[in-house]
Amino acid sequence: SKTGYVIVGIILFLVGVLAGELAGGGLGEKKGVVLSTGQSLEDRLSEIDRKLADIDKQISGGGLDRNKEYKFELSDAPVLGSSNAKVKLVLWSDFQCPYCKNMHRALESLVKSNPENFALYMKDRVVHPAAFLEHEAALAAKAQGKYWEFAEQLFANQGEFQQLSQAGEDAQAKIQEKLLEIAKNLGLNIEQFKSELDSHKYKPVIDREQEEASAAEINSTPTTLINGYFYGFDAEELKAKATELLTSPAKAKAEGVEAKLNSIEQKVSNLAKFFENRKQAQQPRGPKPGTEYKFDLSRSPVIGNPGAKVKVVVFSDFQCPYCEKMGGILEDIQKQYPKDVAIYFENYVVHPAAGPEHEAAMSANSQGKFKQMHDLLFKNRTELIKAGQEGEDKLVAKILELGKSAGLDVEKLKADLKSGTYQELIADNMKEGQAAGVSGTPSVFVNGYFYGYNPDDIKNKITEALKK
Repeated sequence: SKTGYVIVGIILFLVGVLAGELAGGGLGEKKGVVLSTGQSLEDRLSEIDRKLADIDKQISGGGLDRNKEYKFELSDAPVLGSSNAKVKLVLWSDFQCPYCKNMHRALESLVKSNPENFALYMKDRVVHPAAFLEHEAALAAKAQGKYWEFAEQLFANQGEFQQLSQAGEDAQAKIQEKLLEIAKNLGLNIEQFKSELDSHKYKPVIDREQEEASAAEINSTPTTLINGYFYGFDAEELKAKATELLTSPAKAKAEGVEAKLNSIEQKVSNLAKFFENRKQAQQPRGPKPGTEYKFDLSRSPVIGNPGAKVKVVVFSDFQCPYCEKMGGILEDIQKQYPKDVAIYFENYVVHPAAGPEHEAAMSANSQGKFKQMHDLLFKNRTELIKAGQEGEDKLVAKILELGKSAGLDVEKLKADLKSGTYQELIADNMKEGQAAGVSGTPSVFVNGYFYGYNPDDIKNKITEALKK
């Protein structure tokens, strides 16, 4: 709010004045400054600092003190990078937390860029109870030297695990079945892996980490600490801080009044950032309901009659499980109204590894076989993801195999993939989607209007449009 910014501005001004006095020798030369209340300046600053600390905890979403050094047991924690690294990052994470997935990948990328000087330690903070078995499985994979590969697969399949968690009494059995599938694909010793899951060998380890997190008041995920200190939740800011610590010499620790002023200034800066972030969060995101969007569909594959009364445009990614589900729902509707509903496919590649699949689909469209290839790509989505993990050559080989099944001219498909014939078209689709506010998949527009992500709402809007 505007009032919030004013308050923050006044406090920052006062802190600046005090800091200037201190640096200039004003307050710094006066030992034991006493205020009119009889309270010493340092005690008064300590009181203000404590009050701001309470606010800081609330806006940070946890109970961490940004001025306190935290120490955790890391001897058995999975680590990426050198254990002797100058900058050590500790990430408390939950495999079913979508924010953890983004943070994990951001920090992993940072460490891989300089593994000698950065290290990433993973700690279990299970916020979603259904994710507990996933955490046990990750530690079982660690025992076989595949923790990081397994963790990436848990995050890559996060949506599926979240869905399996809703399966009632069968949830844990279905989750374990998926975990065994991942373990097998990664080449783990399945007997050992399954035995450790069945016996819950690593449950005591995770229980201890839960207690450790609670003791430190780590109540939300992801929570990251750098060299023992908490710097907030923004991935880019954390990466910048880690880089700063790597390149900047250690500073002498401030004491007394100067230390209090530094602490207050940091907390007030956090408060200012909180107001700014809240302001940004209140801005509308994504396509705006009620706004008509127009897309260039001249080169887009279409399922159904191009002259249909209802044109459905779907921005999709062949590796997205929700896109697979949405595609099936839309096709069912199109089959009910073959003359009146048309589905236009727009490429929106969220998973970079899916790029060749989208190129193959566009090549198939040029051969009049888009729907056949579209259906095969989604039907074999999991196998294609696995092939991609083994290398692009394996992925292309699988795509060519599917192309043959779809009745394509495989040599033409192979040539299109090699030359990148359709990369520009895919990039144009992405730009068009972004211009309309598309940020995720599937994003569906009915006669140019966006009605959210709920399949039932979209079906209802299509039905309404048919009646007009």
